[in-house]
Amino acid sequence: MNNEAFPYKSVHEYIEEELTLVSNPSHEQIRKTKQAYWKRYYKHYRRQRRNIRKEFTLGFDKERLQLIDTKRGELSISKFLYLIIDRELESNETLFNNQEQLSELHLQLMKLISLTEELLDNVNSELIHQILERLETLEKSFEQVINP
Repeated sequence: MNNEAFPYKSVHEYIEEELTLVSNPSHEQIRKTKQAYWKRYYKHYRRQRRNIRKEFTLGFDKERLQLIDTKRGELSISKFLYLIIDRELESNETLFNNQEQLSELHLQLMKLISLTEELLDNVNSELIHQILERLETLEKSFEQVINP
């Protein structure tokens, strides 16, 4: 890691060094010299920061951008994305990344609903009916996760 210090302590030091040969610099020369200083300073700052902190560039299609825009509220997009990433990294939940696992889980849920319906046909119980309603609600929610 290259942590070399910026060679100038202030903009005034830079101006003095750059304009030493000019006896009476014009306002335009001073303005351009200040501009050059800040350009050089920020270039150095960004290089140092990249050495310390890794940066990533993300691209989103229009649909994802609209979704981000609707969900971010008053936050800037950057702050919103940082918040989501932090929340995910600090979460103890395990996400289903595998579509096969999701499909298998959905299949098991449908089998459970089928068995509950058979049980309800044989034994008419309010409790079984409530369980069936909850399972069907869960299935609808699960289908929204599988097919957003």
